[in-house]
Amino acid sequence: MTTRYWFARNIRAGHKGYDRYGKGVMPIAWQGRAVIAGFVLAMLCGGLLMALVGFYANHLALGIALYVILAIAGAGTFIWAVATRSDPDKSIADYRAEKQRAQSSAKLK
Repeated sequence: MTTRYWFARNIRAGHKGYDRYGKGVMPIAWQGRAVIAGFVLAMLCGGLLMALVGFYANHLALGIALYVILAIAGAGTFIWAVATRSDPDKSIADYRAEKQRAQSSAKLK
C-alpha cells in the first residue's frame, strides 16, 4: 500500500545534493490545502479572540494566551503534516510534469 502525499518540496535548479531543496513545500492534494487553510484560520481566529477578549473585555493576558494556544496548535498541525506527508523523492516540478502528461494523453484519446 502506497502512502498518498499531501506536500512536495521545491527543488532549486542548479544546486546539487541536500542544498538543492528550497525552503518550502507546496500542496499537491486537497488535504495539504486544508492544512494550510486550517493554519491560516487558527491564526485569524486567535487574533480575533485576542482582540475581543483582550480589548473589549479588558483581559489582555487571557487574549494573548488564547492567541498563543491557537497559533501553536495551527503551526504544530502544519509542521506535523509537512514532516509526515511530504514526498521525499519527487519535487513539485515532477508532479506538475506528471499532471501535464496525463492531461495531454487524455486529450489524444
